[in-house]
Amino acid sequence: MSPDTPAEGMLSVHEAIDVKSELLFKIRTLLREEGFAEVITPAFRQANDLTGKRASAAVGGRDGWLRSMIGPALRYQLAHAPRVFEIGACFRNDAPDATHISEFTMLDLYAADSSLDYLTELAESLIRLAYSGTSRRISVAEHLNATLEVDLTREALEPHTGALARHLGRPADTPLHALLDAYIAAELEPQSSGAATFLVDMPLGGNEPCAKLRDGTAAILNRFEVFIDGVEVVHGYEDETDAEAFIARASAIGLYNPEQSLVQKAILAGALPARSVGLGIGIERLCMAATGVRDIRLFQQSACF
Repeated sequence: MSPDTPAEGMLSVHEAIDVKSELLFKIRTLLREEGFAEVITPAFRQANDLTGKRASAAVGGRDGWLRSMIGPALRYQLAHAPRVFEIGACFRNDAPDATHISEFTMLDLYAADSSLDYLTELAESLIRLAYSGTSRRISVAEHLNATLEVDLTREALEPHTGALARHLGRPADTPLHALLDAYIAAELEPQSSGAATFLVDMPLGGNEPCAKLRDGTAAILNRFEVFIDGVEVVHGYEDETDAEAFIARASAIGLYNPEQSLVQKAILAGALPARSVGLGIGIERLCMAATGVRDIRLFQQSACF
């Protein structure tokens, strides 16, 4: 069988290239129409991101890291343009499998002075470029209320960590952020079968310290994730404008890194807008959603190099 001959139920390499190429063209066209400027931030970074997922590298006689996300370096560009996006390579030390590859392509964007509603609508428009199936929403806060009888509009989730651990059959000392990941994986991801499922009303306490605490609530973030057929494809959030709260939350889980510090300093200096929304989409995973292919590695061209 030649390298371009598809196995049963798969695409050929040529077809995979066409899918990815057409999708990238449509994404760029839509975002340009929405007033976004495309920028390119460094893939070689001076600082580690503290997650342990960045790969070390040496370039030009300097030691550094390959970015595991685009994130803060892109938000920094809001000092120069009100809406920016980047489509670029990211690198992780994760072991490759059907939904993870060591080098992958991310679309990230930021829009200054925009609402979460705008971001959600934009995410839906971008998903529709690739996926024609139904769309649904699940409130994570409401689901947790039904499970644990905790109202996140009035109280934090931390006092219920033990109950959540027992519900999941996990050790009592499991960190809350790990329990929330396990809860979503076990109870909510399966509900995305056959649909683009927006998980909204995300609880405070997870692995995303950047998101704004919703006004009038004790523990609900202005943040969402989108799963398509059980695979996370999109995440979006409104940036936290309370610098002290953001730094405290990020530091508590070991994620307040030098890049985020640069952004916060620029905001405090008035060089960068404090109010913004951010969105990330895994391009190869969006290609999976567009084709029904269940192996992300098909969309990594020239992997032999």
